[in-house]
Amino acid sequence: MTISKNEILSKLHQLPSMPQVVQEVMASLQNKKLDISVLASMIARDQGLSAKVLRVANSSFYGQPRNVASVQDAVVVLGFNCVWSLVLAAGLANVFPVAPGSLFDRNEYWQRSFRVAGYAKAVAQGLHQEPQMAFTAGLFHEVGQLVLDVCIPDQFSQVLLQQKNSALSLVEIELSQWDFDHALIGGEMARQWSFPSEIEHAIHYWRTPEQEPFQPIAGIIHAAVLLESGLRADQFIEKLPGTLRDKLQVNWKSIAAYLPDSNQLAKEANLMVAS
Repeated sequence: MTISKNEILSKLHQLPSMPQVVQEVMASLQNKKLDISVLASMIARDQGLSAKVLRVANSSFYGQPRNVASVQDAVVVLGFNCVWSLVLAAGLANVFPVAPGSLFDRNEYWQRSFRVAGYAKAVAQGLHQEPQMAFTAGLFHEVGQLVLDVCIPDQFSQVLLQQKNSALSLVEIELSQWDFDHALIGGEMARQWSFPSEIEHAIHYWRTPEQEPFQPIAGIIHAAVLLESGLRADQFIEKLPGTLRDKLQVNWKSIAAYLPDSNQLAKEANLMVAS
């Protein structure tokens, strides 16, 4: 059966609304004066998110000598980026419930999203771009897959099965069967939910970021995905399209010092997903 993108997007209105705290956190992205106390006060108003943040802060991974009892202390322990990502990911997970019988691996999806976000932040720092915007775009760069899993779970599972048994990419299979792919759906969802325009653009175009109108965040996500795949040094630079290298003015030296340890990043991603 043929499915149109409008049929899928119309189903977004049937989903629960984004939690208020998540809306506020997203809206504050471009507020460079947002500090720990303001973020903590936002989270404290949501009992579920507060409990999640405190569970992570008190986990053995961080080895705190005393119990972390307040959200503000948790933000200090975990760091601004970690708490930010927890709030956004937890809020989105609540909006998009797991579809019965789905073949979509939510655990793997969120782990990879956290890893890409971590690398996106590092690249942004090395290129003197906005790291928080890059981190958030990395966290949501494949959100269209989440939309498809909720809105058309049976059809999306069939596409995932076909991908598993072929050498084609997910996008190639989607385009061969439908008149859209999950990147377009993710970008449309971001627009409908008033995500910052830079994030909407990155979700839609991170695979072809060098096209006009060029936005650095889309290019940063493209680079972060390559880093998450394990590419480093000359191999990483050579894999970047030449026009993108020129537009970002990127070289290995400019970002290498900011890159997180891959094992540490994987452990943090596991913790975020498990909590």
